[in-house]
Amino acid sequence: MSKKEIVNNKVSKTFCILPWIHVSTKTNGEMKLCCVAPHPPPQHRESLSLASTESGLRKFWNSDYIKTVRVQMLKGEMPPSCQKCFKEETSGVNSKRIWETAFWSRRVSIDELVANTKENGAVPEKIQYMDLRFGHLCNLRCVMCNSHDSSSWIKDWKIINPQIKDDRLRETMGWHNEGRVGGASYEWYKNPEVWSDLLSRIPHMQRLHIAGGEPLILKEHFEFLEECIRQGYAKNIMLRYNSNGTYIPEKVLTLWQKFKYVRFGFSLDSFGAMNSYIRYPSKWADIGENLRTLDNTPSNIEVAMECSVQALNMYYLPEFIQWKLSQDFKKINAYPLGAGLINFHFVHNPAYLNVKTLPTPVKNAIHDKVEKLIVWLEERFAGNQEFLEHDYGIKRLRSMVKFMYSEDWSKRFCEFQEYIALLDKTRGTSLEETFPEFYEILYPHMDESS
Repeated sequence: MSKKEIVNNKVSKTFCILPWIHVSTKTNGEMKLCCVAPHPPPQHRESLSLASTESGLRKFWNSDYIKTVRVQMLKGEMPPSCQKCFKEETSGVNSKRIWETAFWSRRVSIDELVANTKENGAVPEKIQYMDLRFGHLCNLRCVMCNSHDSSSWIKDWKIINPQIKDDRLRETMGWHNEGRVGGASYEWYKNPEVWSDLLSRIPHMQRLHIAGGEPLILKEHFEFLEECIRQGYAKNIMLRYNSNGTYIPEKVLTLWQKFKYVRFGFSLDSFGAMNSYIRYPSKWADIGENLRTLDNTPSNIEVAMECSVQALNMYYLPEFIQWKLSQDFKKINAYPLGAGLINFHFVHNPAYLNVKTLPTPVKNAIHDKVEKLIVWLEERFAGNQEFLEHDYGIKRLRSMVKFMYSEDWSKRFCEFQEYIALLDKTRGTSLEETFPEFYEILYPHMDESS
């Protein structure tokens, strides 16, 4: 199923396959539609948490919340929880709704899913795709992250939070009740009943998405993989990861060989010191070594460089792409994956790091650089029509620029300024030294908002 077919789907123009096959957990055990969807409405959050033995996957699967979403989609309405995808699509971006529906439409029958949907949105309980986040244990403190998704962030949060002057920044950075909203817990998976329920889903599972925290440092992640192997279903399961790639244990490489397919999303937001600043305090030498290790893995393992596009790195995406192409990797984003370039997705939140927050002159400078990159790519790949027309190549770059311009959030730029200043003060880092050319363009606007 193509992008055009999904947008003009015979079911409806707002249909997404995920509410029929998928569940997504947060680090504290709360559940939601998918990893890019916001929290469920407040009245649903406590009942949709795996931290409670009275809830669980079964209760979520046909909860009023998700049944309403299914009905809205079948009617062609846009569910409020899905606005991020629809906003990206208006800029020409292939959203998660589009690529997930395309992927799964080749593996399950949409007609059958719809036919088995009751008038109130209830469907048979057969979860084929799970997104599991076993707590917030992590070894990094990424700039766009927070204490909810990284245990290492707590130290910096305790220093920064009392110093914040902007009320909106304080609210955005809030860590309400230390993540224990509605009985949530970062150790939700240690509940024996919940763990047993998860393991019972393995026979029906086609894809398992594992993120964190950092999954490759968590023993429960390994235990889950070992149970998939023990039950004899690993050969039917596709694994998908989001990992910071700072630690690639030999054990995981051995386990992966038992699975049908592994898609390892290596989270990189630039190269060299810029990546170390954003994904603090990672070491670029370690990253380079692990990239080479993954570039020589068995054929059932696919490696994708996943870049979180945000205010700090969009200016340097042209250099990042050119660096990637200069490395001559054998399998990392090998064509056609990401058009042979890099996989990009937007940081929607926190809002002060969203590319829409950048002042217009800064956006214009980014636009100019991207257009020069496009000319460079057109010359490099002249005659390669397949690349030139690839959805995730030049088209993707232009849609990203369009998304950046789609809304003016520059009123929140003062939050960006205060946040970066506090971060640099706390960590001993320097925006000016790490991103010098960008800083020169940014600095007048930072002055104006101070």
